Amino acid sequence: MPYVGQTITEVFPTSISVDTATIATANIANQLTDANMSAGSVLQAVTVAESNSFSTTSGNYNLIISKAITPSSTSSKILIMSVIHGSAQVSNLTIRLAIHRDGTALTGQFNSYAASAGFIAQAIPCIELDSPATTSEVTYSIRGKVAAGSGTVSSGAVCTLTLLEIAG
Repeated sequence: MPYVGQTITEVFPTSISVDTATIATANIANQLTDANMSAGSVLQAVTVAESNSFSTTSGNYNLIISKAITPSSTSSKILIMSVIHGSAQVSNLTIRLAIHRDGTALTGQFNSYAASAGFIAQAIPCIELDSPATTSEVTYSIRGKVAAGSGTVSSGAVCTLTLLEIAG
């Protein structure tokens, strides 16, 4: 056991020898680039949380929340995850949500919730894995509309949208 003032040589050796490995300085710098990450690795994450006042009586999609991301590779996928706090104020009124990429709805990505007893306030999840096949900025959005019935659908609490770039 060393004492105050003594040099500790056992903890900090002056050299280390490795029998079968060669490490070249030039090869260390760029090992964790996006291009070197294995498929399925998360390359970047962006998120937004908004307490907005989305409200509509329209049967056309209206913007609730959006966020842009710039993929690093054309083979990357984007995992879109959102929670929208939607409400409908009258019976037989349905709120429908859709995920959009650059203003165009992704096929089949709709969530609907109907108010059956005169009012519904629901945390509505929206999740999709998209393949935008670009390295240009892409904007994803969640949009809502009245899908059935007549009245107002809205969002009240904080709505979130998270985008994860996944290595392809």
